[in-house]
Amino acid sequence: MSLLNAEKQKIANAFSPRISSKKPHLILNAMKPQNLYRLLFSLVVILFTITSCVKQGPMGLTGANGTNGANGKDANTACLKCHTTAVMDQKKVEYQLSKHFLGTSSARNTKYCARCHTSDGFKEITANGKFVVANDIPAGERINCSTCHNHSGFDFAGDTATYILRTTTPIALNYYNNTKTQDFGKINNLCVTCHQIRGATAVNFTDSTGKVQTFKQLPFFPLDNALENTTVKFQVGQSISVHDGNQSNLFSGINGYEYTGKVYTRTWKHSEFSCTDCHMNSYSSVSKTGGHTLIVNEAQCVACHSTTGTADPIERTQAAISGKIIELRELLVAKKIFAKIGSKTAPGPQTFSYSAMATHDFYGNLLPSSPTPAAKTYGIATASANTVDPKTGLVVYANNITMAVDLSKAATTSAAAVVGSADRLGREWKYGELGAAYNYGYINSELSLGVHNPIYALQILQNSIDYLKSY
Repeated sequence: MSLLNAEKQKIANAFSPRISSKKPHLILNAMKPQNLYRLLFSLVVILFTITSCVKQGPMGLTGANGTNGANGKDANTACLKCHTTAVMDQKKVEYQLSKHFLGTSSARNTKYCARCHTSDGFKEITANGKFVVANDIPAGERINCSTCHNHSGFDFAGDTATYILRTTTPIALNYYNNTKTQDFGKINNLCVTCHQIRGATAVNFTDSTGKVQTFKQLPFFPLDNALENTTVKFQVGQSISVHDGNQSNLFSGINGYEYTGKVYTRTWKHSEFSCTDCHMNSYSSVSKTGGHTLIVNEAQCVACHSTTGTADPIERTQAAISGKIIELRELLVAKKIFAKIGSKTAPGPQTFSYSAMATHDFYGNLLPSSPTPAAKTYGIATASANTVDPKTGLVVYANNITMAVDLSKAATTSAAAVVGSADRLGREWKYGELGAAYNYGYINSELSLGVHNPIYALQILQNSIDYLKSY
């Protein structure tokens, strides 16, 4: 007997003739509790069964298509390309050979320097888009893995650089006082954030009347060759320093002082390369170069840069550029633009340092024609510490500025030999001379001796030499 029939029979028995004459409410009262529970349970089963047997109604509207059901990225497959213990240990070994790791960069942790010389500062400026950090970072960490790497996704087969690098966006160039941006390519943008010309700083000082003034230490950027034959005030305390690290500017063939009427070649045969193509090429455990050492493994370059045969060796390029650097430097000394200050420590050889000679004092007055060795205080400290200009985002330093009227003449009182400064006082520079002095620093401070763009390097050096020889 089916379950349904059995339950029907139980109900029929419950309403047998012996109690059928009773009133319905008395029937339930007369039933034993267990029989009442059975009755209620049977009614539920019958109702459920009847409902289940009802014919299905009309079909509803067609729904939207779902996803194709493709599997997502396998984290093990994506991450373990790099993040196995063996691979990560090897990367750390390589990186500990790099100048980024070995250098004393983290000691330079004030507002202006910390942006590139500490990991904390670099993270701050790439996060907020500013050129300087908010405060000094005395406990700043040295550059490490997380300085450059910030994983934001796993689609490594697509836009890998964006997913694994802390920044890949176009860079504000300090040469243009951060008012102009340029896209060097996603990987290069990370490097160019720091490896570019430093072109703008300023100092706050209080003058003799008690008025707070702003003194620009690097006032000539961007350089303007339309002023080429005008005079320029190069004051005590000012600088045309390029700062070590302008590799991106040379590589791209930009921001040298370019003389009017001259043609400049900006691209060359390696212009399509990224920084990492050379500086992170195959690691060599023998030479300890390549990979995360960031030192070029030159053995990978011999196909084109052999020291034998007809190939162009890197050393040949560096020798040619080095020769032009020396020629320009000595010409700047002869023109009384640079001072050549020598020192000798027995039994070592004679060595020289070169520095641009100021034409005017701190207030812009032409230096006297006769030397005055007494020191003069040009500015006194403001009450506040270093601040950031809210309009430009540049650091404004607050410090004492006390300098001799004639620094070069003060040097003659020591054992150092001073060349080119005896009759230097009282002559203004031409702007083109300023450009020549700047171009010397541009190539000399870049450190590759022209390797990052030999054509542009040779052009700005030679044109500077030609200009100085033209009068």
